[in-house]
This record gives sequence, structure tokens and C-alpha cells, in this order.
Amino acid sequence: MKISPSEKSLRIVQLSDCHVSADPEAAYRGQSADGNLAALLPVIRAWQPEFVLLTGDVSEDASAASYERVAAMLSTAGAPVLALPGNHDKPAVMSRFFPSGPWDGLLELQVKRWQLLLLDSTVPGRVSGELAARELNEMKNCLEGSDAEHILVALHHQPVPVNAAWIDRYALESPESLFDALDRDPRIRCICWGHVHQDFRAQRNGVALLGAPSSAANSLPHTNRFTLDPAGPSCRWLELNSNGDVETGILGLLDQSSTGKTSHKIK
Repeated sequence: MKISPSEKSLRIVQLSDCHVSADPEAAYRGQSADGNLAALLPVIRAWQPEFVLLTGDVSEDASAASYERVAAMLSTAGAPVLALPGNHDKPAVMSRFFPSGPWDGLLELQVKRWQLLLLDSTVPGRVSGELAARELNEMKNCLEGSDAEHILVALHHQPVPVNAAWIDRYALESPESLFDALDRDPRIRCICWGHVHQDFRAQRNGVALLGAPSSAANSLPHTNRFTLDPAGPSCRWLELNSNGDVETGILGLLDQSSTGKTSHKIK
């Protein structure tokens, strides 16, 4: 899908790690996954994204009922959903409710001056992730054939440590294979992921590295064990500018009036 270039920025909300179960009353780490996601929706709608990027662990139990409920809730977000699976998800089930995703290879979307590449880093039966050789080759071919000016890459597992031992033991394995491909392309401006249940921001060779918080329950950063963050559920907003700059911040329930102040620009 290609849309004519525009000088306007591309506005995206990255929503991740919903961990909704078949039972809407089921708790996740002592929190209501359904209730917390529902509470974020007015905040997301108010921000008026052009896309919702759903970066995995949508379900806690990979049930059709959980995906159906999340899809119904996100249908009120006011923007199309681009989804990729996490280690808790089953792509064959998830794809029935979120058709725009990397179900038969990577998902590529070119919009305005940007290209979005969604990768599936999950491996059946494993918590940690890995990118198959076939997917890496497909990504390289896609990059070689792309005429986009700027590129964002999304996956579920973190390709760099986020300094939290409880989740860093379950990172993307062999991340050098990913970086070997991406380092060759100066148009890569942002790599974002879910899985880590915290707001993580870093840079690598001028590329934004962004880990997303969870809509269900987040952990305080720099902890050896999951330690519930009292700030509550949240999600990331991204403004991808026509010059390649990336602006980002967090949308949450406790700081709705000040989310603009959390903005971080990467040039």
C-alpha cells in the first residue's frame, strides 16, 4: 500500500502487551488487563493517531475470545491496526482478528515519506525471540527495493538489553543478524518493540531504539524482578516527521495533561 508523500508527520500509537485472557475477569499481575486497556482508549482517541501499532502479547492465553475482544475495543480507536505477534500469541489465531500483520512474511507499509516494516520475532514454545533466515532475507530484499525516504522497523523482542534482568534473559537472540542488515541502510530511523513492559529509549548510530510499555501492567526500570510500576498502564506515541526526525512520548492515565512534555526528539 502506497500513499502520496506529504509534508505532514505520521502519527502512530504503539500499543503493546495487553495480556488479555479468554476470561475478561482474569487478572494479569494483579491488574485488570481488560479494564486497563479500556481506560487507555479515550487517551488514544484524543491523540488522534493515523495508525495503531500493536507489538505483541496481545493475549495472555492465545484464545480466540481474547483476540476478538481486543479487536472490538481497538475498533473504537479511530485508526487502522497494524499488528505483530508476541511470545504469548498464536499467529494462526491472532491473524483471524488482526489481518494486517506479518503472518506470511514481513508486513510492509509505505505511507507518506515513511516505510513501516513489521517482523515476527516469535519462536513457538520459546519466550525469547529470533528472526528466521527467511525473514531476514525478505527484509533485506524489501529494503533494496524500497524507494521510501525513512524506515521504521517493529518487532516484539528487544534487540538490545533494557537493563532489567527479569526480561533481558528473554531478548532477541542473535540480534547482530538484524543489525547487520539494518546498519547498511542509512534510511533506518527507528526500531521499536514491545515485550519489556517499560518505557525504554536509546540511540544506536543515530537510530532511535524504543521499547514500549504495556497496556496491562508495567515494571519499574532497572529491576531484577518484575516490580509493578504504580503509574499504571500506558502506550507510546510516535510522530515520524518528513525530514526523518522521530518524536516520541508516553500516553498514560496519570499524566494525560502533560504527555507533550515527555516528548523526545531523535534527529
